[in-house]
Amino acid sequence: MKILIVCDVFPPEFAPRMGYLCKYLTRSGCVADVICEQYSDDNRFSFLSDPVGNVKRIRFFRSLHLPKPGAEWGMLAFRNLFFHYKDRRFIREIQKDTSFSNYDLVLCSTYRTFPLRAAERLARHFHVPLVVDLRDIVEQYPDKSYLAHRLPFASFLTRHLLKERNSVLEKAAAVVSVSTWHCDYLKRFNPNTHLIYNGYDPELFFPAHRPDTCFRIIFTGRMLTSKIRNPDWVFEAVARLKKNGRISAADFRLCWYVEPEGKGPLLEMARNCGIEDLCEYHDFIPADEVPALLNSGSILLQTANKADENGPKGIMTTKFFEALAIGKPLLLVRSDESFLAALIHRYRCGLAATDVKSVETFIENQYNKWKQTGNTQIAVHPEISGLFSREEQAKQFLQLFHNILKDD
Repeated sequence: MKILIVCDVFPPEFAPRMGYLCKYLTRSGCVADVICEQYSDDNRFSFLSDPVGNVKRIRFFRSLHLPKPGAEWGMLAFRNLFFHYKDRRFIREIQKDTSFSNYDLVLCSTYRTFPLRAAERLARHFHVPLVVDLRDIVEQYPDKSYLAHRLPFASFLTRHLLKERNSVLEKAAAVVSVSTWHCDYLKRFNPNTHLIYNGYDPELFFPAHRPDTCFRIIFTGRMLTSKIRNPDWVFEAVARLKKNGRISAADFRLCWYVEPEGKGPLLEMARNCGIEDLCEYHDFIPADEVPALLNSGSILLQTANKADENGPKGIMTTKFFEALAIGKPLLLVRSDESFLAALIHRYRCGLAATDVKSVETFIENQYNKWKQTGNTQIAVHPEISGLFSREEQAKQFLQLFHNILKDD
C-alpha cells in the first residue's frame, strides 16, 4: 500500500502521531510519502524523520520562528482566508513533482483546518479515498486559546475554519480522532468516524526504574491556559507539606519541563506559595530522552481541568499515555472528571484530584513510600499495551485503510 500523508507538521518537529504511524506502517510494508509545513527548527523528534518515503517540507515564513502579527503574518493570513494560498501551494508542489505518484489513499492529519482542502483536492487528483485524522478540534477548547494570537476577527475566523473543515469531513471516506468525545462530536459531519487514541511507543516507553537521590514530581509538556491545565493545587499541596515539615528541601523537587512562555506563571505560583527552593524549571528535551527522565521520577504529573460546558473537552495528550506505560504513579491536577480520570481509576495508577487535600495526601504517601523503599514503581496494567501502543494503533489505521479500499 502506498499512502500520501498531507499534514500540518511532521518530525523532526513536534508531530508524534504521524511520525510514529509512519514508523510502524513502513514495517508493515507500506510506503508513506509526506508533504507538510515547516514551522520551526525544532528537532525534538529527529529520530522519527527517517522511516518514510519522500518528504516535502514547505516554508511560508522567512524565519523558522513563527512571527507575531505583523506585515508578513497578516499578508499570509489574508491570502489563506480568501484565496487558500497554503493549500493551493501544497497542491501545486505535489502535482508538479512526479516522484509523488501512484497512491492508494490520502491521509490528512491536522489539529485545525489546514491542510484539509489540499488533501481533499489531492485525493481527487489521484482518484483515491481520503481519510481525515483530527488530533484536536476547535470545539474542545473552553475559549479561543486554539488561536496563537488574539485577533479582532476571531469569531469570523472560527466560523470560516469550521465551515471549511466540515465540508471536507463530509466528503472523506472516513474520519479518525483521539477520544470518545471527539468521535461522538465529529459523527454529526461524517458517521464513519473511528477512535484511535494517542499513545506511546512501546520500544521507548516501558518501566526501567532509575534510582535518584531526590523525590521528583515531573511534568513535561506545554502549560497553555489555566482554563485547560491548572496546576495550582500542586503548588498549594507542596506548600502545606513543606510548612508542616512533612517533606524536606534536601530530597524533594517539583520539576517542570515546559516551553519558555510557560515558565513565568509557574515561577509566580511558586513564589506565591513560598516553595521556590523546591522547584526546578527546564526547557523541552529531545523526545527520545523523555523515557529515561520519566523513569527517574517518583510521581508523573499531568495537568488538566474539569471537562464541562465551560471547560476543555476530550483532551487526552500523548504525554498521558507515555506516563501510563512507565509504571509510576500518575497525579492528574485538576481531574477532568471525564476520560482521563476514568482511565486512572480503571488502571489504579494514581490520583485524579478533585481537591487540594487529596493532592497533599497522595504526595505525602508516595514520598513516604520512596523514603522507605527508594522506589514508587507500580505494575502496568496488561490492557494498556493493547489499547495505547503506537504499534497497535498503526494496525488499527492499516485495518481501516484496507476496509476502505476493499469497499471503494
